[in-house]
Amino acid sequence: MSLKQTLTDRMKAAMKAGKQEELLSLRLLLSDIKNFEIDNGDQDDEGVQKLIARSIKQWKDALNDYQKGAREDLAKEAEARIELLEEFMPEQLSEETIKAKVQEVLESMPDAQGPGPVIGKVMSQLGGQADGGTVARLVNQLMS
Repeated sequence: MSLKQTLTDRMKAAMKAGKQEELLSLRLLLSDIKNFEIDNGDQDDEGVQKLIARSIKQWKDALNDYQKGAREDLAKEAEARIELLEEFMPEQLSEETIKAKVQEVLESMPDAQGPGPVIGKVMSQLGGQADGGTVARLVNQLMS
């Protein structure tokens, strides 16, 4: 079953169970996916995962803003949405595993001009299993 179908089935189950927050979160995500597909064509599971990752990043940014603004009600809502969306992502690698991969890539690219190409290569090798912010932080840390 495709990831889009899984999301749709989960949305229907949330609707039947009366889980309004989950229903709203899934509707927002499916709407984002549909809008992206209108411009860029049908997405496979990998493309959908990228859209979910983008949505998670947006919610994490919003969570940070809510916490700075002392809006605990909105922060809890954002945390719940992040937790829900992360259920549909592949298992994230540990920081030690990411650091080892970054070190491996750095050794294979001794003449790298800056962190950009290294981050790109690491992200392409790890796929959706690592957060881009974590990879960038580790690359910058190991390159300095």
